[in-house]
Amino acid sequence: MIREEINKFIKDKTGEKIENSTGRFGDFCLTPGVLNKIAGKENSTPVDIARKTAEELKTTFPEKIEKAEFEAGYLNIYLSKSAYLAELEEINKDIGAYLKDPENADKTIVFDYSSPNIAKPFSVGNLRSTIIGQANYNIHKALGFKTVGINHLGDWGTQFGKLIVAIKKWGSESEIAKNPIEKLNELYVKFHGEAEKDKLLDDEAREWFKKLEDGNEEAREIWQKCINWSMGEFERIYKILGIEIDETTGESFYIDKQKAVIAELKEKNHLKESEGAQIVELENLPPVLIQKKDGATLYMTRDLAAIKYRIEKHHPMEIIYHVGNDQSLHFQQLTAVVDKLKWNVKITHASHGMIRLPDGKMSTRRGRTILLDDLIDEAKSRALKIIEEKNPDLKNKEDVAQKIGISALKYADLVQNRKTDIVFSFDKAISLQGNSAPYIQYSYARVRSLIRKFKEKFPEETPIGSLDDSGVNLAKAVLKVERALRLSAQNSTPNILCEILFELVEEFNKFYEKERIIVEDKSKAQKNIFLVEIANLVLSKIFDILGLAKLEEI
Repeated sequence: MIREEINKFIKDKTGEKIENSTGRFGDFCLTPGVLNKIAGKENSTPVDIARKTAEELKTTFPEKIEKAEFEAGYLNIYLSKSAYLAELEEINKDIGAYLKDPENADKTIVFDYSSPNIAKPFSVGNLRSTIIGQANYNIHKALGFKTVGINHLGDWGTQFGKLIVAIKKWGSESEIAKNPIEKLNELYVKFHGEAEKDKLLDDEAREWFKKLEDGNEEAREIWQKCINWSMGEFERIYKILGIEIDETTGESFYIDKQKAVIAELKEKNHLKESEGAQIVELENLPPVLIQKKDGATLYMTRDLAAIKYRIEKHHPMEIIYHVGNDQSLHFQQLTAVVDKLKWNVKITHASHGMIRLPDGKMSTRRGRTILLDDLIDEAKSRALKIIEEKNPDLKNKEDVAQKIGISALKYADLVQNRKTDIVFSFDKAISLQGNSAPYIQYSYARVRSLIRKFKEKFPEETPIGSLDDSGVNLAKAVLKVERALRLSAQNSTPNILCEILFELVEEFNKFYEKERIIVEDKSKAQKNIFLVEIANLVLSKIFDILGLAKLEEI
């Protein structure tokens, strides 16, 4: 890879690294900050360093660097067409190997994502964690990291006392089993409605949760049924969304592992008694409650137990949590406690905003949940309408519409900065124009159609590696993908990859509109189809990473 060659050269000379250009200059650059740093080391000026380095680069890589110039404070490095072509041929040989960094092979990262609550519907409130988490997992895996995805289920807490009371008072297990999540949600909502009229219900719920904690047989039996019912529904949703998570463990799994964490905190003198409870005091943060006065533990204690277990099992360098912005303080405190314990693992809260519909914030407790199934049905319906308008004779229209609809829902999330709230718009998500999944899928289908036509016209021929001026911008867009992957991984921000995907599609469509790809001249057609094949490989890889459906025809 040319970036690695130039990087090694620069690093050997200066100890610094190049950056892929993100602006309008060059393919790579030395930034003003890096030039200043080198100048300081060598008692020189940034301008002189830039000019000297430019000459050395052109001398060392005469066939690969077209020019290297000092512009606007940067040393900008421009690759030659032969360098672009060499990179494209590497991608054509093995795109998976091209994207992997060998240095990542022994680095394990754990991803905590999705994490729905037992006995509650899988709503759009769960969607961002699931979609962004899976994409971030896939991005790191494509770069060669060892990845472990964990679904940390909400299967413990006082809400189960409420649910047990509701099931015993108003529920029928045979009826619940027919449509478990809907019935359990109705019971949960009913409990809160009744509790506003009868305050004793909350006391009863607390008593049943205490029984659950103490191992009461009836409480445990009802609780386990809630888990089994819910998992069947979650697996159905994950299959629809194309989500695959390596491990599933609930909060309850860590109940018997909390004592070891408390003992370690005590042994290292981090625990302090406060009004009978056990806390950890933190610098510039509120103290963390580890154990209540009555001996009960909290979500924080279970999170610490989970981290300890994951370190012992997977030995990760980092644990990335895909959890909402509203949990920011919790993860600041969690990180601070882990640092105090010197567990030698990086904790990253890859926070995200909420998905909102025009009606505002969603609430399970009040029964205003927007179900994911409803969103999928609406997305499918709108996609089907587009198909009927554009290609009414398309085979398997229902299946294609489902795949377009689900991809549109996912991409509309991934293309946004994860930290911001989203007001979801079907008009933008299900559109054949702009940066949307249907537009990108349509472009991919065009790529696939060209490849089929080439094989029909020249069944015995193969692409010929070639690059002329008409394809340079497409080649440049292709070469930005690896950089976009690394930036996305560094910041847990799949939207960076989405931006490059859109740029790549735009450049391909410009190439398609400018060039007749399948021409009578066999040699010319072979050279044209080479770039189309590269686009096919790269688009296919990005689609797999982002979880978008690859459609041969729309």
